Amino acid sequence: MKTLFLLTLISVAFVSCDGRKSKSVALKESIEKLKDSAGTLETIKYFPEEYAENVRDSILSNGFRVKIKTYTDLNNSYLHEFEIDSVLNKHYYRNYIAEIEVLKNHRQILKLKVDNSFIVNNDPSSDKYLEDLTMHGVWIDQSKSNDHKNVVIDFLFCKPETDVCFYFEMTIDQEGHYQLKEIKENV
Repeated sequence: MKTLFLLTLISVAFVSCDGRKSKSVALKESIEKLKDSAGTLETIKYFPEEYAENVRDSILSNGFRVKIKTYTDLNNSYLHEFEIDSVLNKHYYRNYIAEIEVLKNHRQILKLKVDNSFIVNNDPSSDKYLEDLTMHGVWIDQSKSNDHKNVVIDFLFCKPETDVCFYFEMTIDQEGHYQLKEIKENV
């Protein structure tokens, strides 16, 4: 009787050890197989998604008239790549171009396009950090443009998804000559 019981117990043990995997091991292997077969998943986003344009025409009391047209540069952008949960995210931040026309007493004294390369050409020290920045704003600094001799235009360049920004100031005299300088903020 003991022999029969022992024989039954050994038979049951051999029959139940058929090499099957546990549920958790099978699930892990299935997930790995799915990841391998799917390849790298990738999402691509553009900021802004579409062409954008803004036109401002300002007449100042000191005889200057400033036309600023900013628009999306669809050919140049800053790429920020990062991976979350095995998905490669590519965010393209499109840059902006500013077309500036300055008139003094109804006579055009300056017309130019301002973008990253313009800033680098006029301030070579900015070359090392400006390639990762996009233009975030262009405006007339009216508090510095009150005298009749010049007009001041400010530019803001920032690195996307950070708080890193750089200010530039362009002073334009009544003959159309300009001077560009970076403004260091006291923090």
